Amino acid sequence: MKKIMALALALGLFSAVNVYAGSTQLNVSVPAGIQQGDTFDVDIEVVSNTGFTSFDGLVEYDPSVLKLVGAGDTDGRLTYPLSDGQENFFITNSLIENMVNMVPSESDSFYDGRANGKDTASAIGAVKLANYVSTADEKNQLLTVSGTGELASLKFQAIGSGSTKVEVKNTLFSTVNPSDRWHSDAAVDFTIKSVSKESTTEVTTAKRSSGGGGGGSSSSSASSTRKETTTSAASESEEDTTAVTEDATEATTEEVVSADIPAVKVSFGDLSSVSWAVPYIEDLAGKGVVNGYADGTFKPNDNVKRCDFVVMLARALELPAGTDNFSDVKADAYYADAVSAAKAAGIVNGNGDGTFTPNSLITRQDMMVMAKGALKYAGVEVSADESALAQFSDSAEISAYAKDAVSSMVSAGIVNGTGGKVEPKSNTTRAQAAVIISKICENANK
Repeated sequence: MKKIMALALALGLFSAVNVYAGSTQLNVSVPAGIQQGDTFDVDIEVVSNTGFTSFDGLVEYDPSVLKLVGAGDTDGRLTYPLSDGQENFFITNSLIENMVNMVPSESDSFYDGRANGKDTASAIGAVKLANYVSTADEKNQLLTVSGTGELASLKFQAIGSGSTKVEVKNTLFSTVNPSDRWHSDAAVDFTIKSVSKESTTEVTTAKRSSGGGGGGSSSSSASSTRKETTTSAASESEEDTTAVTEDATEATTEEVVSADIPAVKVSFGDLSSVSWAVPYIEDLAGKGVVNGYADGTFKPNDNVKRCDFVVMLARALELPAGTDNFSDVKADAYYADAVSAAKAAGIVNGNGDGTFTPNSLITRQDMMVMAKGALKYAGVEVSADESALAQFSDSAEISAYAKDAVSSMVSAGIVNGTGGKVEPKSNTTRAQAAVIISKICENANK
């Protein structure tokens, strides 16, 4: 009996040691001199590390002071090798963007009671980050994330002032050994300086007078920060990552809701060819519905994919989470939640075979079909008057399934056509998408 007890004690001690056999130390950092209205990156860094294969943790902050607008830069981001010899970020910008825009369930205890089943993780101030390595080496052993560097970077906007903090808590690192797990919480306390109404107005004026091309000395540090309202890579029109293929998304400055600061106006330097769309683009950009590019452009004449139009619609209407999706929408796609939400809202129906073809370019007639569905979801009934289509020389090209929606959008003044044509089967541009979505919002708020 004594031998059995001794063996049990020894095994217990061995297990206790293994639970914390690994070690990873995190550090959270912010730039100095943050002022109210600024956008800035909060970097979560691994400063020491024995190697891990999985991680999850909760990034928590005060949403009345800070607004999380997306992923930050990817400089120095931790990677792990893929089977083809390439490297992949352990926490990608697309993963961050998905978690920021996700609506966590009220019953999900990971969110420390903040989740209400209605608001996004960004809005409640509690965003989960989690991932695991699934790539094995030649011996069929999972590869590990080793070394030090940036685990993740989050882009915030300071919408309040005073003392605040960003905390990474409930962390759990592990390896393939089921008992090899450990914790490493971290936080950063900092102060956001308040900005007077007068000085903010001067900053905005300076930015406008410079045409967004780098203002004069009166622009101040707040102005230069706002000019960096986009992070790396593109926004809604991209290939296959955060909102893009290069695995990067950018966060556009959103309207400041503080009573001390007038709304920050977002402008782009390449809208001269679409003057008719400028107020709509700037309105949606200020609300974070549409994004620009890292070089300060919007690329208004680029075409829009079906999935990206739905992403913009979902943001604009703040659609609640859906419960299922189309067969060709991968669960980890950056647009998966938006498409699922739009499907549940009756805005999109997909193809007859259960697919959605998310990466196909969206035609103008399909955009109008979704637009009518969005208005119906918002409680706005738009009557179809097919006689309104007689003004267009190409009305015969409208597909039968879309004729009701196109005539409804034209009758309601949401779509005006161009050059005497409605161009139903032409691809939708970013400028056109912004105008339609902005008008949907206007009608929904009447």
